[in-house]
Amino acid sequence: MPNLLSAGFMRLRKSRLFRLFIIGEAVWGATVAWFLYQYGNLRENQNLYFLMPMLYGCIIESVFCGFFIGTDYSDGTVRNKLVVGSKRAEVYLSNLVICCFAGLAVFFTHMAVYSLLGFILVGAEIFPQMLLLKLICAGVSAITYAAFFTMISTVISRIATAVAANIFISFGLLGAGMYAYAVYREPPLLSNGAVNPHYVGGAARAVLSFFKAVLPSSAALDAISGKLQSDFLRVIFCSLAAAAVFTLIGLGVFRRKNIN
Repeated sequence: MPNLLSAGFMRLRKSRLFRLFIIGEAVWGATVAWFLYQYGNLRENQNLYFLMPMLYGCIIESVFCGFFIGTDYSDGTVRNKLVVGSKRAEVYLSNLVICCFAGLAVFFTHMAVYSLLGFILVGAEIFPQMLLLKLICAGVSAITYAAFFTMISTVISRIATAVAANIFISFGLLGAGMYAYAVYREPPLLSNGAVNPHYVGGAARAVLSFFKAVLPSSAALDAISGKLQSDFLRVIFCSLAAAAVFTLIGLGVFRRKNIN
């Protein structure tokens, strides 16, 4: 396992795609801080500015995991690792660790640049309340995305197919999470006192609540809109549970996968 991780981090250090994402997030974090300084309303949208990567991070992880793990398959590296005696669980988990690290690095690059430049331009109020919980939420979100797309990229051996499938699924997850979140937030009564036809109640609401908690993008929206400590703790717990399930499924499939 240590040798697999060492080789994986060496690949990551040389990855142009990883460097591109890091530079892109640094530029984006600085841009957000600058526009906030010029035109922003910090108090109303503090969580959104800070936790922005939680929302679109699924797209970043989908691309990175597809290329990183898909290259292992296309180059025959996965087969070579197994031939020299590495266990399948070690190969899978080492890839997961690298993908998690890449996602965390991208997420926290945005937050660090945004916070540092924002502090210079705006002052200490740039830092949101319950900062530690929000940092943990962002970190757990990156891990959940990495666990999900590591699973998909391991199941699909062809790099082009894996990347295309990951991107398609990432947009589907983003849309499904936004939809589940929006429907769940519908009130039972309209402002005029009439029954809201879009409100989901009963057993269907329990199912909707489950999907809202499990879908990473809706969990991100929960964190962005959250104001209480319980909101962030719920996101952390549900995201960790989802990451564990994705990892177990991916390990189970990889153990039975035929590696040519």
